[in-house]
Amino acid sequence: MVVWRRTKHKVRRGEAALRALAGLPSGRVLDAPCGEGTLARELARVGYQVWACDLDPMVFTATEGIRFDAVDLNGRLPYPDAYFDAVVSLEGIEHLELPAVCISEFARVLRPGGRLVLSTPNVNNIQSRLEYFLTGRFSGFKTLTRRALELPDGHPHWHITVPYLPTLAFLMTRCGLALESVEITMVKTKQWLLLPLAFPLWLAGRRASRGRLARLLASWKLLLGRSVVVRARKGGTPYPVSGAR
Repeated sequence: MVVWRRTKHKVRRGEAALRALAGLPSGRVLDAPCGEGTLARELARVGYQVWACDLDPMVFTATEGIRFDAVDLNGRLPYPDAYFDAVVSLEGIEHLELPAVCISEFARVLRPGGRLVLSTPNVNNIQSRLEYFLTGRFSGFKTLTRRALELPDGHPHWHITVPYLPTLAFLMTRCGLALESVEITMVKTKQWLLLPLAFPLWLAGRRASRGRLARLLASWKLLLGRSVVVRARKGGTPYPVSGAR
């Protein structure tokens, strides 16, 4: 049985990542950022050869058989081209100053046919849209104050890049990653309470034809889900939304 620490949301993210990799042959997988290493240990338990990396080596709990590297995901990864069968990146892209560089590096270290599983806050849900309408910022993305910018370590734990799904899909496509699936982790109580506000957006999205990104953005899962989980394949035929115009 998987033992996840901390929040129920973290449990759902880890389980979603494992489901996205289910059925794929065991091989080399990179967990980046790995945090304390809960997912990395579970990946190793189910048979993967695991590499883990994060900016802060003090957070990771050393585990036999898991290779750890201190890495800034804003720069080049210290791994050869086409080295991994899968890359998992949970709730990391929104912390980066250079997310396009990170996605490009993930694509570089993936072998042809390898999978990228990436999760990030869902700024398309109805709560985030309402908060942006009322305050000018997305839910979970605080304004960076002068005090935060003056911290010795900068702002590694802040959400500084808004992970808009169409932008992520575009960056992945540019790097040769074909979007295969888009899922969510969980629906918070607040989202259910805002369901009446979500209905007109869902109805408007129905005007877009199937396979269009506009229709996906107005789907119930994107309007209500807390985090979005995307799976992409290096090369191959993309999921229809990735080519929507």
